[in-house]
Amino acid sequence: MKCLVAVVDATRDRGLIEVAAALAGDDGEIVLASVIEVPAGDTLASAQPHTRTRRRELMALAAPRTVRPLVTVARQGWAAIADAAREERPDLLLIGWRRPGWDYLGTTIEDVLRDPPCDLAIVKGPAGRARRILVPVRGGRYAELAAKLGVALARARGGTVTLLHVAPEDRASRRTSATLYQLVGERAFDERVDELLTRVGDAEPIITAELDRHDLVVFGASGGAEPLGPIAQRIIGEAKAAMIVRTRTPVASSVFLAPTALPTNRTERNTAIGEVVDKWFVENTFTSAEFANLAALRAQKEKQGLKISVGLPTLNEEATIAKVIQVIRSRLMERIPIVDELVVIDSNSTDRTREIARELGVPVYIHQELLPEVGPGRGKGEALWKSLAVLSGDIVVWVDTDISNFHPKFVYGLLGPLLFRPDIAFAKAFYRRPLDVGGELQATGGGRVTELMARPMLNMFFPELSGMIQPLAGEQAGRRSLLERLPFFSGYGVETGLLIDVLRTAGLRAISQVDMKQRIHRNQSLLALSKMSFEIVQVAMKRLGEGRGERLLDDANLTMKLISPTAEGFHLEVQDISVIERPPMISVPSYKARFGR
Repeated sequence: MKCLVAVVDATRDRGLIEVAAALAGDDGEIVLASVIEVPAGDTLASAQPHTRTRRRELMALAAPRTVRPLVTVARQGWAAIADAAREERPDLLLIGWRRPGWDYLGTTIEDVLRDPPCDLAIVKGPAGRARRILVPVRGGRYAELAAKLGVALARARGGTVTLLHVAPEDRASRRTSATLYQLVGERAFDERVDELLTRVGDAEPIITAELDRHDLVVFGASGGAEPLGPIAQRIIGEAKAAMIVRTRTPVASSVFLAPTALPTNRTERNTAIGEVVDKWFVENTFTSAEFANLAALRAQKEKQGLKISVGLPTLNEEATIAKVIQVIRSRLMERIPIVDELVVIDSNSTDRTREIARELGVPVYIHQELLPEVGPGRGKGEALWKSLAVLSGDIVVWVDTDISNFHPKFVYGLLGPLLFRPDIAFAKAFYRRPLDVGGELQATGGGRVTELMARPMLNMFFPELSGMIQPLAGEQAGRRSLLERLPFFSGYGVETGLLIDVLRTAGLRAISQVDMKQRIHRNQSLLALSKMSFEIVQVAMKRLGEGRGERLLDDANLTMKLISPTAEGFHLEVQDISVIERPPMISVPSYKARFGR
């Protein structure tokens, strides 16, 4: 069973996790959902520090059991929980009891019961510890769900279940009423059911009389406009612990939900997009430290039956490649086996990069020699694209190999969101990048090209991505099922192209970013950064034009005059720096043959 637990108060709702653990069993899944409500006068992004704290609280709350924390921000809490239920599609949503009329995340228990987003259980008291469970049944899906949950709890705790049916006093009505076996079906024959009781008379005193010898009562809410009538409230009040259940046939798929239209007025549109980005920034921005529990990562990987591959793109990295390989192998393959495959994808290095990797036992491929049927290409993007043809994992991680302070967090930090959030399909790193200026490290932001060109450009033309702190980061990971359907730009525009294409293909919610704190690497010259910027601008223009049904690059100049100083003055050199776009890997015949696509 997959259980979604709505956590409002970490201390008060601890018992909900006990119930979820009993129902989910060893093979089930538990998602702890918590909402940070933000007042109308504050931006959603202002809650970002609180989300980190809340995620840590949820993980500590559930220890030692592995769970998935899901922290969201919203103006109204219950709407966010209902959205989470529609996204996660759990078998059961668990929420804590509140008295009728009392506020529950901006609504009431009665309203929740009237229109639940999925099958629902409202829990009062220590239900997860119950060993003698009473299930009064009247028939219908509510009776089936109540019996199912009662039996599951009894099985988890080694307890027993009493199934109780109160028949009407009128003889004519009693002759036409269903039997206990008809009401709950095969549940009546479960080994945990030790009593099958049929009583005649008024339901309330009969049920109340059984409460003293039972630790928990599980029953369905009323099907009418008042799901918690006075009888149900009195039973709940007298019971040691209680669960009120209600069923709902969920929406078959999110594709049937109407898309949200943006306002046409520019000011209103900017405000609406700002809310979307702020919400994403808070919910999908993580720190690598949140995923430092490698045993928990491994447990999630094994439960989902996933294979994880790490691809190392290289070009003349003899100074750093050995440490990168040794750290990944020792910490993430030998000590705690999270990574299943480690491969170097080289861009025809002229130093000892390939020799060092082979000496360390890592397979090495030169990307110019891969997939001969599509021909050789240039650049890092070409290496990433072709790496999909040799890596076999369900999740693919790419890590730059020029990092001098390499740490396993550059891998496990990217894996965390993908393993703990099934709705996330793509993860990017971000960090502070100190520049080596005259032998002195000077702290800076996201890199020169990032701050001066990439982020301003995304803010202007692709504002949904304006919350990306480091859109050009080379450390990134994705699900193969997504990556193989994306085109790749072969050069420096690959990161920008992937971000835009993931947004177009899977939506903003599928993207996450992870803070790696600090990254020290080899800095490039301004001339190299200028060429990088020229490629990134082309990628953005191409995608912008496609979105408008135009071919903006057709009339653009794709050569660049590079200016370099000489003894006599300055020299102009013209270079063709046009971008090359590779098709989705799923369209390459040899790839399709290997992976059975």
